Amino acid sequence: MTMLSAAMVALSLIACSSTLPISLAQSSPSSQSNRNDPNLARSSSHSQATLTRTANGWQSSTPLSNMFEFQLIDVRQDIPKAVHLGQEHGGLLDYNVVFIGENHRHPGNHLAQTLIYQKMLSQGDRVILSMEQFERDTQATLDAYLAGNIGEWALRHYGRAWDNYRTSYRPMVEMAKKRGLPVIAANAPKDTVVCTGRHGLDVLKKLPNNRKNQVAASFYTPNHGAYFEKFTGAMSHGSSENISQRTLNSYHAQIVRDDTMAESIHLAMQANSSHKVVHLNGHFHSASGLGTVERLKRLRNDKLAVIQPVLVNNPEQPTFSEQDMETGDYLLLIYPLSKEVITDENRQVWRKEVFKRSHPDCSFGSPSPS
Repeated sequence: MTMLSAAMVALSLIACSSTLPISLAQSSPSSQSNRNDPNLARSSSHSQATLTRTANGWQSSTPLSNMFEFQLIDVRQDIPKAVHLGQEHGGLLDYNVVFIGENHRHPGNHLAQTLIYQKMLSQGDRVILSMEQFERDTQATLDAYLAGNIGEWALRHYGRAWDNYRTSYRPMVEMAKKRGLPVIAANAPKDTVVCTGRHGLDVLKKLPNNRKNQVAASFYTPNHGAYFEKFTGAMSHGSSENISQRTLNSYHAQIVRDDTMAESIHLAMQANSSHKVVHLNGHFHSASGLGTVERLKRLRNDKLAVIQPVLVNNPEQPTFSEQDMETGDYLLLIYPLSKEVITDENRQVWRKEVFKRSHPDCSFGSPSPS
């Protein structure tokens, strides 16, 4: 069985099951002699991993043996503890909005998202599913699918679902559909993001009236602070000084996504005041409470939590650092990914394939000036 087939089987079983599967990462009870060791942290369940303090952070006693396994770690206190989703919600239900960051296409990351959402629903709460993976202009298509008016092919085709929808996101959408819960197409349309990256925020003034609500009503664009320095530093190979206009436009394109997703969550909660939200996005959008998270905080005063994935270096001895603990309220330890490319020759081909230039109409249908 291929990994793709295995993922489809595993996630399909979860979506169809009314009970939670057992944890994917369990360990045997620790010995009595270690119970009072101050360098050890453990959760209330003896079946979970023991966390041991290291020079730079913490190490789990339980290995990650394949790409479907994960460990959810509560790092809200100085002493972290593992969360066993089969037995507890680990405090996640104490929050109005839970951001689950993802390494796109990582099977363990997506399986964890599914189990976390399932756990929150199993407690009887009304939990909206908000998704970066659908864009605002496809909300009507998504609603039609949830209402049973169109089939899944139409959702994927007209809703422009990501090509890994069936293996990564289908189970969560089906859970929401079964319970009559909203699913929010939270992201800005791709053409608005790409065009902002090429021409700056002013290009959005060309949006026709019937498209203006497809992006946030306003954008928070400080040219300073942690998020600005993080994004521009990443774009400029570690330096956030002497920022080029091209990099600044890319930063503003990122903000179009962040502010639009934050506003989408806000509007969904306004319309459904008794509901909570689980929001899925690439981990950069929510790490350290920045990006979409800080923008949502500007819109509403809710209790928010961030789950941040960590690709461990050594799956036999999973570790996370003190610095990792600052990136989320919970960490999701997942199996490392193989390198995309190794040789220079393949790297050149890979770059051409990955960074193919799209050609959106950045006039958005507006007539050219005469």
